[in-house]
Formats: sequence, C-alpha cells, structure tokens
Amino acid sequence: MSFINLIKNKSIWIICILSFLSALFYNELNLNKIPKENTRTGETILTNDGASYLNPAISFHEKGIWREGSIGNQGYFLRPPGYGIFYLFFLKIADYPLTLKLLKIAQLLLFSVSVYWLFYILTHLIKNKKLVLLGTIIYGISPFFIGFLYYTLTEGISPELLILFTFLLFKAYHQRIIKKKNIYYFLAALTFAYLLIVRPQIGLFGIFIPLFIVADYWNQSIKKIIIQTTLLTIVAFSFFGAWEYRNYKIAGEFVGLHPIYYSDANSFYRPPLKAYWNFVGGFAQEGAISYSYMVPIWKNALKGDTSSTVYIKQAISSFPKEVTHHFGKERLIKAFKTYQQTAFYQKQYWDKKQKMPKQLADIELESINIFNQLTTEYKKAFWFDYHIKSPLKVFKTMAFHSNLSLFIFQKTYRGLWWMETLRYFFYALHSFCFLAMLINLFNFKKENMLFYGINFAVFIYVFYLCYFQRGIEERYTLPVLPLLFVGAILLVKNLYFKIKAKLC
Repeated sequence: MSFINLIKNKSIWIICILSFLSALFYNELNLNKIPKENTRTGETILTNDGASYLNPAISFHEKGIWREGSIGNQGYFLRPPGYGIFYLFFLKIADYPLTLKLLKIAQLLLFSVSVYWLFYILTHLIKNKKLVLLGTIIYGISPFFIGFLYYTLTEGISPELLILFTFLLFKAYHQRIIKKKNIYYFLAALTFAYLLIVRPQIGLFGIFIPLFIVADYWNQSIKKIIIQTTLLTIVAFSFFGAWEYRNYKIAGEFVGLHPIYYSDANSFYRPPLKAYWNFVGGFAQEGAISYSYMVPIWKNALKGDTSSTVYIKQAISSFPKEVTHHFGKERLIKAFKTYQQTAFYQKQYWDKKQKMPKQLADIELESINIFNQLTTEYKKAFWFDYHIKSPLKVFKTMAFHSNLSLFIFQKTYRGLWWMETLRYFFYALHSFCFLAMLINLFNFKKENMLFYGINFAVFIYVFYLCYFQRGIEERYTLPVLPLLFVGAILLVKNLYFKIKAKLC
C-alpha cells in the first residue's frame, strides 16, 4: 500500500481518533476510581519512581540545575534526562498542576498517533488488509496497551517512541527518492537518540539501524553501507554520549546506564543491596517479596535497632527449602546480620542528611563479599536452577498475565463476569504474543528478513530481562509489547495460509 493510499484510507484516521477517546475514557475512569492518595493532585498516578523523573526538570525550571532531590552526586544523574525534558516542556508553558494535565494529554496524543505508525508497519509486514485493521483496532481501541499513559514514568512515552523509530526506518527503507530516504533515516536516528536518554535499557534496539541499512543497500557497495551506518550511529548515540560526558565531569568516572546503586547514595539502594539482589535473583524471588522484609530490616537499623530477627526469619522462610538446607540458617542469618550492620553504619549519615563516602566502608565490603560468595556457591550447587529454571520462572511471570494493570481492572470491577472474560481474553493474547516471539525465531524466510531481525532483537531483550536482570515489573516489557504484537499477527497470518493451503 502506497503512502498516498494510506493517507486516503479513512479507516485508520477514524481508529486514531477512537484510540484517543478510548484511552482517555479508560484512564479517566481509572483516575476517578483509584484512591486520591494514590494520585498526583488528581491528575496522574502516583508511584515511588515518578518523582525522580520529574524533580530534575522542576529543579532546572526553578534553579537552573538539573538534579534530583537525593543527597550526593547521584542526584545529578539518578535518572536519564529524556522524560524530564519532556516534562520540562510543559513546565515552561503552564503552572502546576496544569502541567500534569498537559503531560497526560500529550501522552494520549502520542499514543493515538502511534496507532497510525503501527498500522503502517503492519501494512508492510502482514499485507493482509483485514488482519492489519483488526490488529490496529486491538492496539488502539482496547485497554491492552494504555496502562501507563497516566503515569509520570518513561513507559508513558517509550513504547510509542520505539514504534516511531521503527516506523521511520520502514519509511526510509521503502522510499525510492534518495534525498527523502536519507531524511527518514536521519529522523529515525534522531528519534532513537532521544529514546536512548528516555530509557537507556532499550539501547539494544539501535541494532535496527544497521539491520535496515544492510537490507536497503545490500545490492550496492559495502562502502556505502559502512558510511551510512557509521553516520547514523553517531547521531543515534549523540545525546546519550553528551549525557554520559556530563556525568563523567561531575563524578570523575563513568557512572553507567542506571546508577541507582551509586556509592555516595544515602538511600535504601546501596551496593550491598545490589549484591543481595544478585543472590535472590539466582532463584528468581519476586521483588515484592524481597522488599517486604529488606525494607523493614533497613529502616529498623536506621532507627538503631539491629537486634530484631523477625524480618530476617521472614526472609529465610521465603527462600526455597533446598537453598535454606544447602547454606544453613546460621550462615544466612549471619549474612542478613552483616547487611543490618551496613544500614546501621549508614545511620550516622542518614541522621545528618549527608552523602555517603564514595569509598565503601569495610562492613559494606564484607556484606557484598558474603552475598557474592552465596551467589557463586548457588550457581555451582544449583546449576540447572540458576541457568534454566529461574529464567523460565521469570519468563512465566513476564509473559503470562493480562497486562490490564489499571486499578479498575484489578480492583474495582474484578470478579464481574464481563471483567473476568476481558481479563481471560487479554491473558491469552499477552501470552500468545510472547509464545509467537519464540515460534517466529524459526520463521527464517527471505521475504521476512527484516521482521526476523526485529523479532530476534526483541528476543534478546526479553532474554536479558529473564536471565540477567531477573527483577521483573510489568512495565519493563511494555516498550516491546507492540513489536511482540506485530509478531503475533504475522504468525496468525502464516498459520492461516498454511492451514488454508492444506485444506485446499
């Protein structure tokens, strides 16, 4: 379908408008039903992380300094600046809380426009008008993809930015006029540059640039492929490079993609906690369970209480029996007691609201070493569990749910027959999207090489979450869910024609 025909297709524009209205309806209804204390001035959903994205923009708007409110150098670079810049734009044109209203309207508009971008991608990959329209309707009008549009988190814009990036690459690939082709490739690289400072963890998808360039210029000179890829890659990583250079000038060292455990941070997120996460990640303990005992242990120690073992016993009781049996309760209690002492050491800085020393204390290093040793031993003693069973457990948690995270779906209307029917339908759809990703790994056909590369990149991202990160929240997979959805529709089309061919 040509671009002119796409423009003339009234159906897609109607779907875009209905997508805006339906997303507005779902989120406003949810905002009306959720307890007011869980909202930010009744405009957006309040979360623990939300402030850390907004505060740097507020600080810059009021004081000209880009930093979050936490103590120490970490406050300058705790979060990447992309979403804060997005929020800053609205701070410049309106007063609070109108700023939040404009922010969420912009996120709704971005989502509704992304419906067209997804439609375009589906049109060029699926080439089946009915399936394309059905997929576009499900994406745009259903509540499946709109769960974070009223949050002040990167997930409010990162899925749409990834779709835009992919859309622009497809536009460039199908454009025959060289000047326009170069413009689309440049815009794609620029979009990715911004996406990277919104959500650096999605940086893997920069591989789309050489993927499309190679596919586009395969029959031309290798020199052209190398030059084009190099120039676009420089553009794509320019914003992030500038951000990291700025952070290096402040900290005197490379601080990484997401320095939440930075050494001078006077917060719960200290390096010993990171070592602990690596240990419990070995058997894929869910974050909510770990927080239920680690936060009280930390808070009590900050109050001077290091004698209580209630939460330590709770922690050990949450471990798999084979883990407790292998290491023994005494050794595990000692590990938690040592961690407790790290929090007690932190107390002197916490009480004075001072940043922590950049050089870790001996007790912190001891705690890190203890948890690292536990992790190393766990890997050896439970090889299959660590390398196979636990990642599969994370995949199960990640893939098999309805993705209907709004309060109205999980609380207000839960249990009603129509709500349960809706939840089961989207549970099946969400699960199928992830299973389709795995099946499509074997869909290696010449005419689908671009999609195969896209699907493989999505698989690598999901594999990273399952095997390396392991601490999973629903929102981590949201940016790639539209691409997973495209893969699911493509699989349906392939299966349909295979079955049809056999019946005929």
